Amino acid sequence: MKKVRTSTRLLFILPAVIWFSVIVILPVLVSVYYSFFDWNGITEKVFVGLRNYREMLKDEIVWNALKNSLKMAFWCVILQLPIGMFFAIMLCNKKLKGRNFFRTAYFLPVVLSSSLIGILWSQIYDPNYGLINSFLEKIGLGEWRQLWLGDVKLSLGCVIVAVIWQFIGNYVLIYYTSLHDVSEEVMESARLDGVNGIQMFFHIQLPLVWPTVRLTLVLATVNSLKYFDLVYIMTGGGPNSSSEVLATYIIRNAFSSMRMGYANAVAVLLLLLGVFFVVLFNKILTTKQERV
Repeated sequence: MKKVRTSTRLLFILPAVIWFSVIVILPVLVSVYYSFFDWNGITEKVFVGLRNYREMLKDEIVWNALKNSLKMAFWCVILQLPIGMFFAIMLCNKKLKGRNFFRTAYFLPVVLSSSLIGILWSQIYDPNYGLINSFLEKIGLGEWRQLWLGDVKLSLGCVIVAVIWQFIGNYVLIYYTSLHDVSEEVMESARLDGVNGIQMFFHIQLPLVWPTVRLTLVLATVNSLKYFDLVYIMTGGGPNSSSEVLATYIIRNAFSSMRMGYANAVAVLLLLLGVFFVVLFNKILTTKQERV
């Protein structure tokens, strides 16, 4: 077989490298550059050095938004991935009737627009005619009615529920595809040896799909940290910044307060946070066999 020269390989990957650099690397570098300026996006930029970063360290809303972003990432990972795996295992059962219907039903929220989902869940949480309060009233628990999105203690949790509902289907599909690729011969041999369903999952299926689990953990964490759509549509970061996350605070500073420099400084914080978790998960979740 003829050996392919390194220059030929580089030639073929060059378009992808250029595209990635223009779409990802260049905007990141520009964002870091703008973070050192006081700029409203229109007038002349004024270099202020690290002033935006010093201000960010003293900004209580930034720390509150960071805390909320970490809460969202935690609950999305803790709930989305196990629930997604559970449904994927169910769909792998060939005896389950209507598997094609359930695959479509689980994935449907993923393809719906965030605007539509935000409006839908806002209606569900509506304190006057929303589904939740109406249901509580119907079953005689009217005293449990809440101002769901207007309560500083409940608003973030309500948004997290909507985010989890929207993206569970994404992980169902990923896990289903990965579990479907596990050799049926290995599974059948385990059954002949008397392995039950729980043992089969933890000792055979989970180790074989572990790289996929690690990938979804990184995806769920990073996507949750930078999530913006539903938070902005459902609460706008309120009330009283109780559901503010880093992404909404960046947009608020950039386009409402016209503080592009400060917004980019917060964006750099979000970038570093995402990189930290990617490196951390790849470090602690990589198996010894994968390191070799």
